[in-house]
Amino acid sequence: MAQISSSSTIDNKNEKVVVCKCNCKAKVVQAWTVDNPGRRFYSCEGRKVPNGYQSCNFFRWYDVEKPHGWQYTALLGARNVMRQQREEISNLRNQVRALTLENESIGRAVHLENESSGQTPTDSNLIYEACEALKGEVEALEREVLVLNERSMVYRNGLITLSIGFTVVTGVFMGILKW
Repeated sequence: MAQISSSSTIDNKNEKVVVCKCNCKAKVVQAWTVDNPGRRFYSCEGRKVPNGYQSCNFFRWYDVEKPHGWQYTALLGARNVMRQQREEISNLRNQVRALTLENESIGRAVHLENESSGQTPTDSNLIYEACEALKGEVEALEREVLVLNERSMVYRNGLITLSIGFTVVTGVFMGILKW
């Protein structure tokens, strides 16, 4: 991602604002590549034009040093775990949707069958119990989705804590070297 670019920096009450080539405030974005997991960089936010947004493709690293050592491996591991959990949550949601639709269609079919054949509700108790069992399975899958969402949140918070810790340690280390 080496790219030559010009920009200016404006001090704004203890906060540095980086302005890109098109004179817009550059936003801070986090990279999740293998080489730079969790590393932040400035990017052009773009400006509104009639057909959407136009960007000058501005790029500059916010974090000067690349992640390395145990922080690097921890960030990559957390990123991979979060990706797997997102995929698992998506699969479980799809299963819940499919089972719910199947349950509803079975219920409608049972109702139509009962009406057309003149069966009494006591004759369809087995089908009702099967529907209830499917409802139980759907509820169990929904609970599992909630648990996975919470785990994902815990990993995300851990990842944020690691990033902040890495930044603080890097800052302290740089301060010691300059002192």
